[in-house]
Amino acid sequence: MATLTILLMSICLVDTLSQLEVMGSIPIYILGLYPMSGGWPGGQGILPATQLAFKHINEDRDLLTDYELVHIDKDTECDGGIGTDVMYKELYNMTTTKIIVFGCGCSGSTQPTAQASHLWNLVQLSYGAASPKLSDRSIFKRFFRTYPPESVFNLVKFAMMKEFGWKKVGTLNEAFDLFSLPTADFLDDASSNGIEVITAESFGDSPLNQVTNLKKHGVRLIVGNFYENKARQIFCQAYKEGLYGAKYVWIITGWYSYHWWRVNDTDHPHDCTIEQMDKVVDGYFGIDVLHLSRSTIPGVSGRTSAEFLEEYRAFVGGEPENLRGYDEASYGYDGAWTIALWLQEAERILKTWDPPRTIADFSYDDDEMGALLFSLMNQTNFEGVSGPVQFTETGDRKALSQVEQIQNGNEVVVGYYNPGQVGNELQWNPDASVYWPGGLPPVDAFIEQEVNYTINIALYYVIVVLAVFGIVLATGFLVFNIRFRNKRIVKMSSPNMNNLILAGGILSYLTMIFSGLDHGQVVHETHLAMCKLSTWTMSLGFSLLFGAMFSKTYRVHKIFTNKSMKRTKIKDYQLLIVVAIIAWFDVVILTLWEIIDPMDLVISTGTPVTNKQNDDIINIPIHVVCVSKWQTYWLGCILVKDALMLIFGAFLAWETRKVTVPALNDSKYIGICIYNVLVLSVIGVPISFILTDTSQQYAIKALFLFFATTVTLGFVFVPKIMARNEVHPQGQMLTATYMEEEKTPPAKHIASVSSNVVTKQVEKKRMAEMLQKIQELEATIEIKNNRIQQLENR
Repeated sequence: MATLTILLMSICLVDTLSQLEVMGSIPIYILGLYPMSGGWPGGQGILPATQLAFKHINEDRDLLTDYELVHIDKDTECDGGIGTDVMYKELYNMTTTKIIVFGCGCSGSTQPTAQASHLWNLVQLSYGAASPKLSDRSIFKRFFRTYPPESVFNLVKFAMMKEFGWKKVGTLNEAFDLFSLPTADFLDDASSNGIEVITAESFGDSPLNQVTNLKKHGVRLIVGNFYENKARQIFCQAYKEGLYGAKYVWIITGWYSYHWWRVNDTDHPHDCTIEQMDKVVDGYFGIDVLHLSRSTIPGVSGRTSAEFLEEYRAFVGGEPENLRGYDEASYGYDGAWTIALWLQEAERILKTWDPPRTIADFSYDDDEMGALLFSLMNQTNFEGVSGPVQFTETGDRKALSQVEQIQNGNEVVVGYYNPGQVGNELQWNPDASVYWPGGLPPVDAFIEQEVNYTINIALYYVIVVLAVFGIVLATGFLVFNIRFRNKRIVKMSSPNMNNLILAGGILSYLTMIFSGLDHGQVVHETHLAMCKLSTWTMSLGFSLLFGAMFSKTYRVHKIFTNKSMKRTKIKDYQLLIVVAIIAWFDVVILTLWEIIDPMDLVISTGTPVTNKQNDDIINIPIHVVCVSKWQTYWLGCILVKDALMLIFGAFLAWETRKVTVPALNDSKYIGICIYNVLVLSVIGVPISFILTDTSQQYAIKALFLFFATTVTLGFVFVPKIMARNEVHPQGQMLTATYMEEEKTPPAKHIASVSSNVVTKQVEKKRMAEMLQKIQELEATIEIKNNRIQQLENR
């Protein structure tokens, strides 16, 4: 059957040749390879354009007057194997000699044919193959194309990114040379163009995971290179991931067919509806070559691009926009005219040879004419319906590009790129503006904005006011303690220890002020000094406040738990030594800390937070903190010391809980204070670690410190203020030892009492006797004081 077909074709060609010779025209055969089916059946729209071109050429009696161009078109099915097979069969068909191979349209079928066609001394001219690999002259020795390679679109992409200030991008390409090679060039040139590639995703079969990865990496600007069958799957997944709309930009290949996203492709299905696909593709950019020249001056064919398009529509009939390859029709048309002008020039030069020759003399083994034809194709330069037609040294078309955008389901040309206009290559179409769903060009990625977190100045002033109030309160207590130090209720509660308690409270209040002076209010050096100073005041304040309180309680404990019935003497200086030892531990630890591992200011970043006013902005909290290498261990030493002190204080409070002399015993208040400190520490410390805001951390720490200190001072001094005018506070019980220490003369004659030795009845009796004696002594002293006063008045 195949032999019969070839035989019939040979007979038809012989008849055609005979007819042409009779008419005086010599046939010149051109082998046209078109993808009429397969992955990209672009031949459906391109073949009619080339047929129209050869019709116009043959009708032009001023062009190749002695010849008739015979166009033999074959279907490659967009397949490399089929394309090569078709070409071989035609070249081995010795009934005709082809002078050029015109095609293929798909890069996959063009590459194997272009690798072999030069072996017949043939030039191969393509109207649509865009793979950058075809620019390799060492492999494709005599290959040219009227459609530029995909890599030239990188210039347009970089120009767009510069125009809109985009600096970050993610790429997604299909694993074919047509797409992987220009993507590789894009990645290589990105850095020199000031572009950061966030992620580069490539896929072979299913692109779904790669689309998901783009979302995970936070990509906003996506540059894609893939066939339209994969594009449908990609955009369906992009719809599911939310990678569309006002915050995202897609820049992809622009040579897809009309309404490609609405095609029902059973070989590469997806589960999105047409409405969903219409929504997700809205606003994407496509980069393509300029299909039709913008010039209103007729080109070499004698027609403007508008006139060509009108004739093309009439030649095809119906709606040519629905044909695959419709947008590339102008390249097929200009390709045919390139062949005609090329042969015309070759004919002129061949006639000057000695002996003269013609293009009809070409044969596959004619190296001399083959070299001439190759060199002449390099010199091509004319104005076509697709714009200027010129070739680079690698056979690539020097073409203009256009920027298309899908707007409400329609493909709109919004810009043009002319590499010849240096400094002004990218120009926007005044008749069709760019559409932005959000009103403005979206940002290329989340904007990371460093926010210097400092303590709010208003908050600091509030805390300072509270601290000053606390200092004034403590000072008032101090004045009261000094002014009424001889009052029984004050004198019996150890005024010297009370002064230390107040000193510790004042240091704690100062800590609130010092710890709030960060780099937002003072210079870094002062900030560091305040960090260190607040550590000292906090540690010493705690030791003085609770150390003095527990020391007083220790004296009460020793007096009332004395079982030997001997006089117990614990003087103030002894208690001062105990407090000094407690404070000494702080001094030693803090001094060693400063010498061995001094604090320094360190800049740390917190957890990124989305800006409330603009969700495109991510705030990166910047904290300047005072830290040292072994800070945890130093603080641990101080906390262990304080914890042991609290535990001992709780023990003393428990042991003296039954002592009923308010002037001496603060045990119940100590228990409340310890509970207060522990609760606030358990709550405040974790909260301060959880909170990332510097102001919130400072507020929690300062308020808890203020509350703990104020409550402690209140429990110690407010009862004394309230009872300062009482002569015999209710439940009073004294020991001779304690009264002796306070220099009260009547106390020298009172025996020590121990509740653990005598029975309750004896104890009550003794207490009554002691109280009676005290009252008698006080009455005697009062009488003597009155007499002395009378004598002084005289």
